[in-house]
Amino acid sequence: MFHSDGEQIMSDSHPDKEEASMLKFVLMSLCAAAIGVQPAVAQSYPDKPVKMVVGFAPGGPTDILARVVATAMGKTLGNSVIVDNKAGGGGLLGAQSVAKAAPDGYTILFAGDGQLTLLPQLSNKAGYETQRDFAPIRMVAGQSNVLMVNKATGISDMATLIARAKASPGQLTYGSAGNGTPTHLVGALFENATGLSLLHVPYKGAGPAMTDLIGGQIDMMFVGMPVALQQAGRDQVTILAVTGNKRAVKLANVPTFTQAGIKGLGDETAVWWAVMVPAGVPQAIRSRLDAAVKEALNSPELRKSFTAQGVELLDQDATTTSQWIERDRARWATLIKNKKITAE
Repeated sequence: MFHSDGEQIMSDSHPDKEEASMLKFVLMSLCAAAIGVQPAVAQSYPDKPVKMVVGFAPGGPTDILARVVATAMGKTLGNSVIVDNKAGGGGLLGAQSVAKAAPDGYTILFAGDGQLTLLPQLSNKAGYETQRDFAPIRMVAGQSNVLMVNKATGISDMATLIARAKASPGQLTYGSAGNGTPTHLVGALFENATGLSLLHVPYKGAGPAMTDLIGGQIDMMFVGMPVALQQAGRDQVTILAVTGNKRAVKLANVPTFTQAGIKGLGDETAVWWAVMVPAGVPQAIRSRLDAAVKEALNSPELRKSFTAQGVELLDQDATTTSQWIERDRARWATLIKNKKITAE
């Protein structure tokens, strides 16, 4: 206590037992309230529509899959999951927007593997680190990469391609959706696996590259399964091989790279997609979202849609998804360093 002149004097008094008991009660109440926050939030979540960001334009493979998943998730959550396309930078803009979003579970990302494992390594402008800024909910699907060549090249099988490339190093061209995109990286991985020297031709998107492949301006290109299925049987291209450890159901007559004598392009080179949230989203909400995604993947309509597009259901939990991210990040890091690949 203090005298009126402000001088402090010592006191040997102690809080009485009633005050001590009250203080203990208040502290215990606050702890109980804190423990109960997450379950309470999860019970009311979501009380408004959830925004699912897609970093690519409407109508592309990622967008099509996202809309099927979003529709099925909405039925389980009891509120709409609305797809929001934020295209640009090969998926960079969409990922950036979610990394910076409030961690309340109302903004989620339907991410392609390249957004999580490639872009943060390739671009100084990425502005996010996957393991730091995102939390995985569940991996949903994957697909093989497919190597196609222009039919006018006269290349009808892998042996002919390799012989031609070895005879004329740096002459055969392969197109991609741009520097540092998955279609570029798989092409570089193919070069490593075969010891070939090919000429990379980057485009601003897969569409223009595919147009030039059909037109004969480039010799070959790695594409996703939906694009390959669209072109299968047409006169302009020949499909040589698919990545993965087994043949694609929709392209049963096409060998895997392993069957064609090339190692290193198995399941680990698959394209995959996962649902992600900003780091910091409460675990109770993550669990709610995970249950919704898992229920969505059991939907007959979703499975039928995936099969029609040549997409394989993966259904991997958050822990496994995180392991895949780290595995692929490390593998691409080695390739990026050795090949001096940039996104510029």
